[in-house]
Amino acid sequence: MPSPLSWLDFAESDRQRAMQVIDLFREKNTVDELGFSPIRDAFADYFFPGTSTIQTRARYFLFVPWILRRYERRKLTASERAAKLRRREVELIRSLLSGCTDPTGIIGRDAQAGLQRMPSSVYWRGLRLWGIRMFDGSVEQYFRRLSREGKSPSRPLSTDDGEPLDGISRDWHPGLPGEPDGMFEATSLELLPEEAEFLRDRICTHQPGSVLARLVASGRPELSASFVWEPDLTQLLTPDLRLEIEHARLFALCAWGGPLVYSLQLARMKSGSEELVGELESALGEWQSAVRTEEIGLREWDRTGYWELVRRLNPRISARTQEFAEQWIGVALRAAAGERVWDNGRDRQLVATRERQLKGGRARLLPENVRARDRWQGDASGGPIDYRWGQTQVILNDILRGLSPGSDGGAGHA
Repeated sequence: MPSPLSWLDFAESDRQRAMQVIDLFREKNTVDELGFSPIRDAFADYFFPGTSTIQTRARYFLFVPWILRRYERRKLTASERAAKLRRREVELIRSLLSGCTDPTGIIGRDAQAGLQRMPSSVYWRGLRLWGIRMFDGSVEQYFRRLSREGKSPSRPLSTDDGEPLDGISRDWHPGLPGEPDGMFEATSLELLPEEAEFLRDRICTHQPGSVLARLVASGRPELSASFVWEPDLTQLLTPDLRLEIEHARLFALCAWGGPLVYSLQLARMKSGSEELVGELESALGEWQSAVRTEEIGLREWDRTGYWELVRRLNPRISARTQEFAEQWIGVALRAAAGERVWDNGRDRQLVATRERQLKGGRARLLPENVRARDRWQGDASGGPIDYRWGQTQVILNDILRGLSPGSDGGAGHA
């Protein structure tokens, strides 16, 4: 079925930002009640460009262009191209279910033909940022341009070394590996060595200063870390990146308590939530222990340098967001000194005021919004912001395993 968001046909950057907001509401525990997301996402996009919270595995960066490239030289209308893309993406789901021993990471494994957000949408922005997609526009614009031209015209293209490549699509990188045999019969999510090399090279060429590029070129066979600031990873980075990650880590530590305080206020206002109240108070105790351990580092933190970095990464962050974040850092510092800030009326009011700024009359903490609180189902499982590291690590490990000598990266291909 066509996307209900087909009207989003503005500049590609605007369209992708709108879809990212929608993704946040689809992902459990990512709904941002206190408006920290502009800061969080600025760091995530800087550290791990081209990734998103709903990407699953690295080989989709190849599946999407492989499918689209099949129809570039066919005389089809834009709607016919869209229909063929959707049909092939559904076939790919079934092929992966046949070819993978572990279905984890298969997009649409449950919904199959009913899937609404296809891989071509999920990976479209990343394909551009990694230098795999050369066309700068939405997939709908791509289809319309091909349909107007009747076929993708040829023009002189060159490799990264300047070697001419004649007759190659101008829309995809000329070094894109060939489509595997049996892609729509039984295929795998594991990368072949040449595919992993291609993805590594695209990242390192188009995002050379990123954490993503440093880690994919690390030579490690695999990464295993809960957060990107763990020493095993930061030793692989430049001093500048280590400093920027430390800024992000300290903010994540402070911000961790905000959603917990918000949830505790709601749980205390909602009848029958005694068990949740206990869980949230325990989680807040864990947060306080963490900030107390880091108290010296938090007090010595160069917040002027931090905000200069944040504004460089996202110049559109509002003054209200920065003001609230600064106020919350102050709350975290008092928690580090031992104060039970979640029982402080002034801090609770700070959280309630921030929610009203963001939601207006829909704010759940407004006393009169009983029904909104009744529909709310909170939990105490939140932790520090990881800046999309968890999903990025899966993508990186796909590539690193494909690169490693003796890797079984090619196993399972038809």
